[in-house]
Amino acid sequence: MSLSLKDGSPHKLALAFGMGVLLGILPGTGAVAAAGVATVLRLNLPLAVAGAMVVNPLTAPLVYGGSYFLGRWLLGDRVVEHKIARILLRTLAGNLVMALGLAVVGYLVVWGLATWHRSRARDS
Repeated sequence: MSLSLKDGSPHKLALAFGMGVLLGILPGTGAVAAAGVATVLRLNLPLAVAGAMVVNPLTAPLVYGGSYFLGRWLLGDRVVEHKIARILLRTLAGNLVMALGLAVVGYLVVWGLATWHRSRARDS
């Protein structure tokens, strides 16, 4: 197990990080779930856990506040009447979209870094 970009294909490294980001953002999951999935899928465990740590005590207010506003924008006022249910539904909808979007961004960033690192190593 290594955080090194040399261990594994760029796709598998990026997949580990992107999956970690996805599980780190979704409520009720996190680093433990990312570690479990990485182990089962034979992905880079440290990269998966690093991806899950995108949500931490410093970023959680931004992630979940942003999730609510994104969900409010996506769903508008046409959701349930009960205020708490409306807040939860908006937050969960926004959270799912945010998790998927940031997982794709994380995948692309790590794939690009791993590919760049491999080409540099090959050229030298």
